[in-house]
Amino acid sequence: MRFFILVILSVLIAGAGLGALANIDPGYVLLAWGDTSVEMSIWILLAAIVLLFVVMSFSLRLVTSLNLPFKVIGKWQETSRTKRMQAQIRLGLLALADGQNLRAQKKFAEISSTTDQPFVVLPALAQALGRQGKMEEARKVLNQLVAKFPDAQQLVYLKLCEICLYQGDHEGALGALQSLHKLSPKHAEANQLLLDLLQRQQMWPELISLLKVVGSCNQLSEEQLAQQQQLAYGRAFSTSQNQAGSAAKSSLDQLQALWKKAPKSVTNHTPSIVSYAKAMARIEGDSAVTTQTFIEHTLKQQWSDELVLEYAHLPLADLSKSLKQAEAWQASAKDSAALQLTLGRLCGGLELWGKAQDYLQASISLQASKEAHAEMARLQYKMGHVDAAIEHYRLSSVF
Repeated sequence: MRFFILVILSVLIAGAGLGALANIDPGYVLLAWGDTSVEMSIWILLAAIVLLFVVMSFSLRLVTSLNLPFKVIGKWQETSRTKRMQAQIRLGLLALADGQNLRAQKKFAEISSTTDQPFVVLPALAQALGRQGKMEEARKVLNQLVAKFPDAQQLVYLKLCEICLYQGDHEGALGALQSLHKLSPKHAEANQLLLDLLQRQQMWPELISLLKVVGSCNQLSEEQLAQQQQLAYGRAFSTSQNQAGSAAKSSLDQLQALWKKAPKSVTNHTPSIVSYAKAMARIEGDSAVTTQTFIEHTLKQQWSDELVLEYAHLPLADLSKSLKQAEAWQASAKDSAALQLTLGRLCGGLELWGKAQDYLQASISLQASKEAHAEMARLQYKMGHVDAAIEHYRLSSVF
């Protein structure tokens, strides 16, 4: 309110001042154009300029106000079109969620060329097409999206993977995810899907490589990562091929290199250690010197019943030396039924029937097992004790 009062006072003061100046000296202005001339005081000229400015301002406002209805109509039409498009998208998504793929296709196809939400409409249209087995058409729609928006490539790969999985095309889904992984190695969602697919396809070397990336990005908890690593390395060990000649040496070198690169979650995991030892023994065949050395060294570091049982199944070159080594382990694992069973097998191989029987009986006393009774049955049969052998065979069948 004070501002308007000050403005009014300023205008009045300015008007009074201009009036006083006009009375003192009205001034003189001559405007001439050809044969026409106009004479006036300078104050009249100033008043005419002000009047012209006011008229032009009001004229501009009038023109603007005349265009206002058209703007209102245009805005209303745009709002109406947006609402219709949103309703169409909503109906299409609901149809897609309900499995009405043909209906969803029609809804999205009607607005695919005019939509202002292509990142929603085009992937959904491709999904509706893909679910109907129209893979070529789905790919064309996704390619259109990439052509318009190159930064949508990651979204396209994910959607293509989803469509392929729906169709049961694991190879197609794997190809899409691998392409996405090359484009963005740290993409968390893609890596999770890729982990699952690589397991399904039993691609263990690729899974091991991916787990290194996932681990470095902390995309799995320590426990989950360890479980995945143990699974991948264990299966990689178990699928190592047994080949002859130089190929066997190459396979063994590859297996040992894989073990050296394995994380502690694998090298300290007993089932993984046993799987690795079995793989080495399978590759080495009749000369399991490397496997024997590995088992003996490992058992000095950490005891494993599973590993000592595997030791007795090796084609040991010097049974007497191996027996001494196994007997030395009793100092730290005298209560191990597995060790007593191994000692019994080694003594049986050396035809030390009495010692073998004592060790096998000790194993059964500590922890009866199918393997111990079966081994005792074979020993009793070799010793000519048929009835005892039959009894132990019967006991072995209980487990």
